[in-house]
Amino acid sequence: MNGLDHDPILVGSFDGTKIAVRAMGRGAGIPLLVVNAIGANLAVWRRALIDVARDRPIVAWDHRGLHASGPPVSDRLDARAHTEDAIAALDHLGHEEFAAVSWSNGSRIALEIAHRAPERCRCLVLVSGGYGHPLGRALRFELASILPVAASVGKYFGDALGGALRRLVARPELAGMIRQSGMVGATADTAALIELLRAFADCDQKILLHSFQEVVGDSGIDLMREITVPSLLIAGDRDQFVSPSLIEETARGLGGAPVILYEGATHYLPIEFPARLSDDLRRFLDETGM
Repeated sequence: MNGLDHDPILVGSFDGTKIAVRAMGRGAGIPLLVVNAIGANLAVWRRALIDVARDRPIVAWDHRGLHASGPPVSDRLDARAHTEDAIAALDHLGHEEFAAVSWSNGSRIALEIAHRAPERCRCLVLVSGGYGHPLGRALRFELASILPVAASVGKYFGDALGGALRRLVARPELAGMIRQSGMVGATADTAALIELLRAFADCDQKILLHSFQEVVGDSGIDLMREITVPSLLIAGDRDQFVSPSLIEETARGLGGAPVILYEGATHYLPIEFPARLSDDLRRFLDETGM
């Protein structure tokens, strides 16, 4: 057994949706809330959080309608709904204060959490993420900004897309295909990436794409002006989805938050440099008194 072993607990959220909450870790440090990308599982975090889990409790949850969480009772799939789910998880576990770390588009939810609960969120670390991908950023030739629009269309073909994705991730040559594609760096944990991709494929694609559309397409730039907690951004210089300008704008919006840039890292930084990410995360938590 290690500090990341857990069984999910079902917790009722604001609208009655049953959220699968994952309580891990041990130690007396302030709890760390993991705000994952829509549809992701803990494969992306597992190696980076091993040492963190020795020092403090870790809380994660499955987004509503995905993985072990129940189907949404209401039609709410926006960042504010996911924030209420996270708060319900923390309340159930009795954690009044917490630090938050996010990956990818989970960063948009993390910003909402810091804004929604400023007296409880003590610090914020955004990994490979920014304030969202509003369509207006496409004018800067940032292709990631058209993804919410693509998701808004793709959700109507969820069954077909899900079947195609499941067939792709089941292929035995997937590891080689990933390496040849260049989508991850040479140091990436390929097994963890395959586990992550299969988790995406196992999701209800209509809910996943609708959630992505609602979360990522909703700019959180205005929220950042009111977020005053110590913040840190960690990004890769080869990230295909989060541009340097988005990282810089997010850092400025968070009061000039520091940025740590990993040379050679892509969007999948946590499985490419887990030890370095662990060290940087623990150092930041220590420096901010967490």
